[in-house]
Amino acid sequence: MARSLTLYFLTFLFLLAYVSLVVTIGTDWLPDYWYVHLLYYPFVGLVWIYPIAKLMFWMKRKREESGQ
Repeated sequence: MARSLTLYFLTFLFLLAYVSLVVTIGTDWLPDYWYVHLLYYPFVGLVWIYPIAKLMFWMKRKREESGQ
C-alpha cells in the first residue's frame, strides 16, 4: 500500500514537472507560428503516456506478485 501511494505521488510530481516544462518550452522557446504549436502540443501531449504506462504496468505486476 505504501509503495502504491508513493508511486502515485511521484507520478503526480512527474506530470506537474512535465506540464511546466512543456508550457515553458511552448511559450518561451518555440517560434510564435501557429503551425509549430499545432505540431508541438499534440506530440508532447502524447509523449508522457509511455513512461507513465510503464510505471503503472510495473506497479501492477509487483502487486500481483505479492498477492495483494
